[in-house]
Amino acid sequence: MWLSGLEDFTWEGTYSGCGLPFVNLGERCNIAGSRKFKRPIVEGEYVEVMDIARGQVKAGAHTIDINVDDGMIGGLAAIQMLVKMAVSKPDVAKIPLMIDPSKIVEDGLK
Repeated sequence: MWLSGLEDFTWEGTYSGCGLPFVNLGERCNIAGSRKFKRPIVEGEYVEVMDIARGQVKAGAHTIDINVDDGMIGGLAAIQMLVKMAVSKPDVAKIPLMIDPSKIVEDGLK
């Protein structure tokens, strides 16, 4: 598997030859599973959201799972803002973003 943020990520059953049989997904940018992420998304505090994403990179995530699918917010507007900010931050954009759920993937990629 070959993914790319600003830096390439290649996984061939082991990570960089280290023998790790998994990819570490940063799940803290998931509105369904993190209250610390949901609150700033609902309040439109995207600087705080970027701090959470940055923390995932520093903690060793190989990719960041972004999920803003929640009935309390406008998922389309939130994913567009979040991805635009993430790709403008080299310390976040260096790893690939995994946009979830599938119904907003196309809008997130735009």
